[in-house]
Amino acid sequence: RATDAAGNVDPTPAAYTWTVDTQAPETTIDSKPEGLSSSASATFGFSSDNLGASFQCSLDGAAFTACSTPQAYSDLAEGAHSFRVRATDEAGNVDASPASYSWTVDTRVPDTTIDTKPASPSTSASASFGFSSDEAGASFQCRLDGAAFAACSSPKGYSGLPAGAHSFEVRAVDAAGNVDETSAAYSWTIDTRAPQTTIDSKPANPSASASASFGFSSDEAGATFRCSLDGATFAACSSPRAY
Repeated sequence: RATDAAGNVDPTPAAYTWTVDTQAPETTIDSKPEGLSSSASATFGFSSDNLGASFQCSLDGAAFTACSTPQAYSDLAEGAHSFRVRATDEAGNVDASPASYSWTVDTRVPDTTIDTKPASPSTSASASFGFSSDEAGASFQCRLDGAAFAACSSPKGYSGLPAGAHSFEVRAVDAAGNVDETSAAYSWTIDTRAPQTTIDSKPANPSASASASFGFSSDEAGATFRCSLDGATFAACSSPRAY
């Protein structure tokens, strides 16, 4: 306050209040992508213990630039990435130890291969499938005859299957959650019914000929035949069979 030469005192002194703040703020990352992510985008949420603080962000070692929460990135390349964020309080104190996070982007879809499978047609009511992926550590999902996909491992076996046509599908899921949408598939037929054989033509009995010819057929198209004469071992033959 001022006092003039006549002794008059300023009854309303000039005043000013201020705060000394030399403590740097702390920065916390509150939300972030998975450590192994199948997305080329990433969003980070962050905060500070100092209300009113502003923020600066850095992606993959680039210079810090002003940002606000949430901070989103898109079109990220495959591979490893890092994010840093630091708070600056209203006094200008900067967090000297920025909060940081590293993660990996994996958007590549795995490929699935069926390595072993039953023959087609098959005479067995059981079937076993072996399969693999071109990505180590992938898990698998299987389905039979159009049912819903369910977790499975190689080899995958089935039993008690009915006769007829069947289909098997398997798809790989990598550690990032990418799913092979073009699942590996195999179709086969189970035929457990024995064919019936019929002799269609034969020599007379009794016969005056030292030769004989037999014609025969099956009720199943594509069947092959084996013949035996006078109790000998069965051997491959075709109709007609002459002796």
